[in-house]
Formats: sequence, C-alpha cells, structure tokens
Amino acid sequence: MSAIPITQAQMEAALRAVLTSPGLAHPRYAVAVPVVMEPDGAELLIEVRAAGISQAGDPCFPGGSIEPGEAPAEAAARELEEELGIHVEPEQFLGQLPTVQTPLGSRTNIYVCLLPPETCAALRVNSAEVSELMRVPVRFFLNRPEVASYHVGGNTIWGMTAGAIRYFCDAWNRACCPSAADSL
Repeated sequence: MSAIPITQAQMEAALRAVLTSPGLAHPRYAVAVPVVMEPDGAELLIEVRAAGISQAGDPCFPGGSIEPGEAPAEAAARELEEELGIHVEPEQFLGQLPTVQTPLGSRTNIYVCLLPPETCAALRVNSAEVSELMRVPVRFFLNRPEVASYHVGGNTIWGMTAGAIRYFCDAWNRACCPSAADSL
C-alpha cells in the first residue's frame, strides 16, 4: 500500500470527522438489572443475545445504546421493554450501580429494578435480540464474590456483565447486612 500525500489540515479534518461521529466518540449504553423477588429468594434475569446481533451468544442484562436526547435511565427502561416486554418507568429504578467504562472509552450506566414474580408470567421475549432467558438465584453470585466470570449452565457471564453483577452483589450485601458491609 503506497502512502497518499495528505496535508495536516486534511488529516485534522478527516480525524475530526471520525472521532466525533456518533458511536465512536465514547459510546454510551444503559442496562437494567431486573431482580425478581420470588418467595424462596431473589433471582437475576439474564438474557443470552440472539444470533445475528453483536456479541451473539453472550449473556447480558437488557440494554443498549442511549439514543440522542434520551436520559440513561430512559434508555434502560426502553431496552427492558423492547427486549423482555417489561414496562418500568425510569423513576421505578431503585438506583444506579457504578458506571462501567471500558479502556476504549465506552460507558455503561447500570440501573436496578425489583420485579414481582407475576411480572415473569407476562414476559414477551424479543427473539430477534434474545435467544434464551436465564433466571439465576442471587445467592449463586453471592457465593462467588471475587470471580472474573460466572459459569451458569452452558453459558459464561464475563466482562461488563460480570462486573455489573459484582457491583450488584456488593450493593445487595450492604442492603442486607449493613453492619457487616461497614466493616469491609
């Protein structure tokens, strides 16, 4: 490949266009951590991404890109409804876990919501985005607080989703046992 002569001004203009284009300049995402409060213990709803979309086969929480003009909590609520058919108003989120930032600069806002068991009876899983829905007891994760990934059935939960689960477990422990969490 031969070098094409380019001026500094042309390079500045070309790089500016690339670095400020939507999706490249620090992409922002939002996810919802749906927690189902069953009588015998809380469960996390974790979806496995459908074939034909980015990161197909990866377990994750419902979520996606924040659209222009949309607040992160609005995006998380929209994605939860689009992917699982669960309607939650942004103000129904209990709060936000720490934002996850990748080395490449993308940021993910993570919101938690508690759902009654009857919500799962009315799920409308979007098969274009979700190939499988897992219901994993919170205690499964609480028993493995320091792992980098979680093996559930034939799936490996890793990366941002595993990090979100660790943040959630920390919040859960602080909520359930505040005096023990304070001594950490």
